[in-house]
Amino acid sequence: MTALLHKKSGRQASSPQFEPRDVSSRLVLLATLGLFLGLGLSVLIAFGLLWWVTPDPRPPQPGFGSRQVAAGPRLEVSPSADRDLLQRRAEQRLQGYGSVDREARTAHIPIDRAMAIMAARGWPDPDEREEGR
Repeated sequence: MTALLHKKSGRQASSPQFEPRDVSSRLVLLATLGLFLGLGLSVLIAFGLLWWVTPDPRPPQPGFGSRQVAAGPRLEVSPSADRDLLQRRAEQRLQGYGSVDREARTAHIPIDRAMAIMAARGWPDPDEREEGR
């Protein structure tokens, strides 16, 4: 059957040939070129949008007359010394006398003294505290 078709078209069956009327090579090249140009343009637009939207990494500069000092991170140089100092201050407060609020006339006393006072007076009942007010 193929021999009949080839005889009608006047071609020989032994050498198949390219048919230029089906696909134009120029059209294929232009489409490929257009595809790559569109891809490149899309990448450029994306980078442009990211550049436009990304904030400035530099911190704002203080205005004229501003006394703002650029503060860096506060680093703990010697943790054991800092812990010892904090513990000594807490012990001094727990074992010493001092004023908490002078206007309200409240003070702190050593724990041992407070325990002795509470043992001598006894723990107040909630009802007694309300009546004393």
